[in-house]
Formats: sequence, C-alpha cells, structure tokens
Amino acid sequence: MTLVSCTLACNLCGNETAERIGDADRDGQSLQTVLCQSCGLVWTDPRPSSEQTRKFYAEEYRLQYKSTYVPKRKHVYRETLRAIARFQEVRSLLQPKIKMLDVGCGGGFFPYVARTQGFDAQGIEPNQGFAEYASETFDVPTTNAFFQDVDLPEESFDLITLNHVLEHVEDPCATLGQLRKWLKTDGYLVVEVPNIEATYHAPKNRFHVGHLYNFNPVNLEHLGAKAGLAVHASKLVTSENHIHLTFQKRELSNSQNENYTLPGNYQRVSEILKRHTTLRHYVSTVPYTRFVSKQSQYRTERRAVRSDASPREIADALIATHFDAPSRLVA
Repeated sequence: MTLVSCTLACNLCGNETAERIGDADRDGQSLQTVLCQSCGLVWTDPRPSSEQTRKFYAEEYRLQYKSTYVPKRKHVYRETLRAIARFQEVRSLLQPKIKMLDVGCGGGFFPYVARTQGFDAQGIEPNQGFAEYASETFDVPTTNAFFQDVDLPEESFDLITLNHVLEHVEDPCATLGQLRKWLKTDGYLVVEVPNIEATYHAPKNRFHVGHLYNFNPVNLEHLGAKAGLAVHASKLVTSENHIHLTFQKRELSNSQNENYTLPGNYQRVSEILKRHTTLRHYVSTVPYTRFVSKQSQYRTERRAVRSDASPREIADALIATHFDAPSRLVA
C-alpha cells in the first residue's frame, strides 16, 4: 500500500491522504489515481488546471473518444437507441407539461426522443460541434456552455438527467448542489455513472484521463445526501453494472457538516480492485462474450446506416419502432 498526500481533498469526506491505486491511464499515459481510505471515493490526483480541463472537454474530448467533432451516422443509430432506453427508464416519473433538462446532452439524442413524445426538453453541452449538431439536426434547444456558467432560474425543471457526466466534473458535490437548485420541489435528478466495482474492463483499462472521479453505489448515494438530495430509487444497470440513481430534493439542514466517513466502504472497493487481476479477467468469459456482443452490435449498426437516410430520419425510424403512439414533436 502506498499512501500519498493529495493535492485535492476528498470531494465527499474531506480526507487529504489516500492510497495510490493506479499510475497510468488505459492508453499507458501517466495518470495517478487514488482511493480514499475514509469513504472509498476514487479520483485523479494531481490533475490539470481548470482551464486545461475545460479546454479538453470543449475541444478535445469528443475527438479523442469518438474520433469526430460531430456524431457519425453509426453514432446516431447507437445513441438514439440508448436515448430511447433512457427515456423508457424515466417514463414513470413523467407527467404532462413537465420541463426536462439533459446536462451534457452530446448530440441531443435524449432530449430529442423526449420532445418527440410531447415533452418540453432541452440540453446543455460544452462541446461546440455536438451542441450545434443537437440544435441544427434535431432542433433541440441546446446551450453550448459548461453548466457552471449557465444562469437558469431556481426551481425551473421537473426532471434533470446527468448521464455519464458526473465522473467528468471537477467538483461532483457542487455539481449535484447546483442541479438541485434548478429542480422544482418535487423534481427528480437522474444520475448514471460507471461503477468502480464493475469488472467488465481489464485492469489496465480501468482508469481514463477523462474520468476525474470513480464512484461506487454507497459513496455516490452519500455524495447526493451531502448536496441535499435523497435517494428515490437505486439500481445497477445490467451487464456493465453502471450505477443508476434517482434523487429527489431533501432539506439541506446540516448535511454539509455531517460526517461522511463510510466505515467498510474503502475495504470493499479495495478488495474488489485487488481481486480483479489481469489473469482472473482473461480466464473468465467476460472479455470474450463482450467482444462477441460488440461485434454483433457493430454489424447491426453498419447495416442500419447503409441507406441514404439523413441522421434525423435514422433517429425517427428507430423512435417509431419503440413507441405505440405517433410522435408529436414539441414546437
């Protein structure tokens, strides 16, 4: 075990020392990752300045992750299916005339699906290419900015979604706190993030330069509590074990001053990481079934986008196959 003094205090419990659990990202580049011994939160430390981080997400992240500045046709197919699944996941929370916000909306696929079903949905996206794509291709009202710079009235939304975004932000607790302010009293905040306990990645692929934080269900629930949010529902997404949490507002009271040391959670995360060795990973069926599944997915995507259909037509065709009622796009 190697303990290090952190340049950043733990975002949950404030601890300033942690165990070093990684020294490289999945591309082999230098990246120190630490595990808090008080609450089990995992984060990158040290990391670039806020200015460098913003530049990375505004200009470089999409190119590095998707190799494109706007979604490719295969991404339209893939992300529309994901957006449909996300919409179906939150459908039970929706009432007529609600307002929805998708933070980190990418190409606007989720707000577009919601709008075709008659809901007032909009997005925020820091990457210019993807934000313009959402606005121009899908007519989704999209603010091209970091959400921290967006001035929205308090209690504006009935539902806010944060899908695979929280792991990228510099201050998860402040992020949840700001989004809480935008929620109406009985509103919901739906958060999905990767799970540090998941074992579908090989150990050498565990950490990513774009993921500033890694959570498990216990510390994510407590992070929400610290920000003034109560857990309405919690589950692990099938296959990849992503954490899917639905929060509601709670009274802030003294939540900022509570003790967020989580006995046993560090030991839990540490043991899972230690058990998931390279050997154990590659003698399991996981990497091979995942590879076969991915290849099947890619073949389906290639077949689906061979036609001359526009991106919007590709999305509309998928939406039409998943919903009984005719689409009614919000004006």
